[in-house]
Amino acid sequence: MRPVREADRAFLISLYRETRDDLAALPLPPAALTQMLVMQFDAQAQSYERGFPGHHWDIILHRDTPVGQIRVLRGTDEFVAIDLSLLAASRGRGIGSHLLRNLQQEARTAGLPLKLSVEHRNTRARALYDRLGFVAVKDLGAHLAMCWPSTARP
Repeated sequence: MRPVREADRAFLISLYRETRDDLAALPLPPAALTQMLVMQFDAQAQSYERGFPGHHWDIILHRDTPVGQIRVLRGTDEFVAIDLSLLAASRGRGIGSHLLRNLQQEARTAGLPLKLSVEHRNTRARALYDRLGFVAVKDLGAHLAMCWPSTARP
């Protein structure tokens, strides 16, 4: 991993587009769809900056090639995996599991819980979180809040 740089913007928008099949299905001309996706991407980034000040935002690399991004807040009361996304071609290869297990180890060392949320419709990610020992703690409407206690085993 490495910190996000301004030069990563095109990759990050492309990744965001790939993860937003709900927006991609809208009956819009390509230019309007791109404009909407960029606006949504920027709004999400601003929301994360306001909601999780001081978080780390990194590009996930596989053999020096960007394959995803991850945002993590390592707070004094909890760790939060804010956002984790991988290119479709990189999913199912253990990259996400590896990153989350590393975060679980960091959280265990710090004696803090690791929290995240998942969209209800994202059954693939939910299955991963279940396998890694995350527990559903609250239904947030479109999302489910989950927690991995630092006393658990990854």
